[in-house]
Amino acid sequence: MKKLDSKQHKETPEEELKRLRKRVKQLEGKEVKNTNTIKGLRKELKKKDVQKITMTNEQRALLSHLFPDIDSLL
Repeated sequence: MKKLDSKQHKETPEEELKRLRKRVKQLEGKEVKNTNTIKGLRKELKKKDVQKITMTNEQRALLSHLFPDIDSLL
């Protein structure tokens, strides 16, 4: 077993502040990148969005006759 060295290097408050600021910048960069990715994906989904299907009354009647439970969906 190793003994813990009592003279371990501890960060000074200035070093810790510098390290934390660097980490914050990294995380902010990732957040911006992820936000841009999400915006792009939303645009793609809007492009692929399916238009509402229109049916004639005859088509509705036929579907209702073939699938009685479908009335609640139409």
